[in-house]
Amino acid sequence: MKQAENDWMVLTTINAPRRELVNGDDVESWLRDTAVEQDIMGLQTFFYECDLGAQLGFLEARHIPVEQALVTLDKYVRPWFPNGYHFLIDDWKVA
Repeated sequence: MKQAENDWMVLTTINAPRRELVNGDDVESWLRDTAVEQDIMGLQTFFYECDLGAQLGFLEARHIPVEQALVTLDKYVRPWFPNGYHFLIDDWKVA
């Protein structure tokens, strides 16, 4: 039930402005930084607009290490934001 709740929260946020909807497997593939083409806007929405609890819950349910998500954030999303911009998931590194 918890995985479905986190997927729903993440997908509702990411799909809000989209014409073609994505699913949890799509988001998982972006976060794992596999050979698939990255959806930068989807990743930006995940890291910038999704609630931290939903982000961490999604990662946990999908067995994606937070460290891997941070690598993806640094590679695909952070360059589009001002230097030193603080994302919610950055707090995880401090904890």
